[in-house]
Amino acid sequence: MAKYAHNNDLEEEYIDLIPILRSLYINPDEFLKPIKKVEVKYA
Repeated sequence: MAKYAHNNDLEEEYIDLIPILRSLYINPDEFLKPIKKVEVKYA
């Protein structure tokens, strides 16, 4: 979730990695297959 100045509500934030990986000539299936879990930690 992200908080922006133009909106008082939290907004869902995400990045679509597949087009980014493809533009970098990285096979998304091979790159993402070993990833089992993603965690975000805040300092």
